[in-house]
Amino acid sequence: MFVIKRFTSAAPLLTRNSYNFNRDGKRIPNTFIGPFLRPIIAMGVATVGCFCMWYVSKQARAKETLNTAAESRFVLYQYSNCPFCSKVRAYLHSCGEDFQIVEVNPITKKETKAISDYKKVPLLVADGIQLKESSVITSVLDTHFNTGTPISEVVEWYPAVSTGIEDTNKVAIVNHEKKELTGVDKLYGIYCNIYTAWHTYRKGKEKLEYPNKYRIMGYDENLHEKMLHEAKWRKWIDNHFVHLISPNVYRTWAEAVTAFDYFTTNGNFSDFEKTYIRYVGAAAMYMIGKRLRKRHNLDRDVRSELYSGLNIWLRAMKGKKFHGGDKPNLADIEMYGMCSAFHGMPSWEDAVQNTKIEKWYNRMERYLKKKSAIGLTSANPTLTSVSTDNAAVSV
Repeated sequence: MFVIKRFTSAAPLLTRNSYNFNRDGKRIPNTFIGPFLRPIIAMGVATVGCFCMWYVSKQARAKETLNTAAESRFVLYQYSNCPFCSKVRAYLHSCGEDFQIVEVNPITKKETKAISDYKKVPLLVADGIQLKESSVITSVLDTHFNTGTPISEVVEWYPAVSTGIEDTNKVAIVNHEKKELTGVDKLYGIYCNIYTAWHTYRKGKEKLEYPNKYRIMGYDENLHEKMLHEAKWRKWIDNHFVHLISPNVYRTWAEAVTAFDYFTTNGNFSDFEKTYIRYVGAAAMYMIGKRLRKRHNLDRDVRSELYSGLNIWLRAMKGKKFHGGDKPNLADIEMYGMCSAFHGMPSWEDAVQNTKIEKWYNRMERYLKKKSAIGLTSANPTLTSVSTDNAAVSV
């Protein structure tokens, strides 16, 4: 009886004319609930309807993107400002081949989930074959174009070898300098402790290595020395220079927010994700940048480390236009890709003011503009403008 009474007393709330009952049991109009409840219900229904329409249209656009990508010979799944993705993208521009770019949402990753269980980028689908690891991708493609061997055969020349179990137990960095810790350092120490405790319970996972990833197959024996020089600097880029980027891009909180403003503008994010990632992502990468600085034993003045790395690169050219001489080699192209990942950010502007990297960078940019088969793309915004200060410098 109690349930029936509660139901009958609540039922009028959903009708056009709402009523309540006084103490004598007489029915009286409810002048408050009716006029306010109907607009609220209408707004709720409209909101749900708009959300459903937005979700369906978004899924349709994603499906259309995947269908369009499937028609291209080369499809690059990327984050627009990932250094490793930028490296592969720069090579695809340099080889003059038409290719399709699919910007992956770093939160949902639905673009790559539709085709692969691989959770990282870059992921290149070349002639229907999935290629992973940026240096392996560029080596496989360069060997393919040099020898004319089908990609399905070339990938067999770059086998993955298990090197045991990857160490996932990260150790928190302690204050070796014996200085008084600031508030930020203390907060970072707490983060490291939580990070270490979490990974202590994670199982190790198999670590794969590609012994041939810096080797280009089928080249002329007369070019042996040049190929060794190229491989040496490709290793230097992967093992040293790339570690200078994140600590500089996320050096301060303001620079981290600026970087994520740039990322969300060029990335594949919804409006809500843009707002969320701008601050949460910036905070996370600010902390990670500090951890990477200590892990790779970089000086506290990370800008000086960046300038030093760029000067080492420039001095090794010994007055030539490129590391490859009069034309860029694979090391030049990969280094350009790394630099393009933070081009236009405060760290790059400081590097331009304190090194001579801009002339080499602009030469590379003009070279890629001439070679690129797809022209300027929003996924590679650094190609949209070339400094006119060095317009007289020719490739």
